[in-house]
This record gives sequence, C-alpha cells and structure tokens, in this order.
Amino acid sequence: MNRYNKQGVESYRDCVQNRLEELTINQASQSSDITHIKESVDRLEIMVKEQNGRVRRNEQFLSAISAVGGVISIVFTGFIAWLFRMKT
Repeated sequence: MNRYNKQGVESYRDCVQNRLEELTINQASQSSDITHIKESVDRLEIMVKEQNGRVRRNEQFLSAISAVGGVISIVFTGFIAWLFRMKT
C-alpha cells in the first residue's frame, strides 16, 4: 500500500524548488547590493580623509593667523603705552 499521495508530493517538491530558486535569486541580489554598498563606503571613506586633511590645513592656517594677530596686538599695545609714557 502506498501511503503517500504522489500528486501532493510532486506539488510540494515543485513548491520547494520554486522557493529555493527565489531564495537563490534574492541571495545573489543581496550579494550584489552588499558589494555596491562596500564600494560606496570605500569611496566615502577616501573623500572624508581628503576633507579631514583640508580641514586640518585650514585649522593650522587659522591658528597661525591668530598667533600673528596676538603678537601684533601686543606690539601695538606696547607702542601705545610707550607713546603715553613719553608724554608724561
């Protein structure tokens, strides 16, 4: 006696096969998406490094300008004090 319904078993196997094909396609699509995302992140990382270098250079330049401004203000203040001292 045959306990299994051959038509039901075949239907189930077809369903499983279709699902496996669908999962394989999804996995390939996800793998492709992950590769694209990795490439995008790598490009962004390079751009951020370049921007950080530019920002560092600008901060150094501003620091130098601030130092020169401080020295000039001290010299100017000293000169003004010297002028007032000469009057008295």
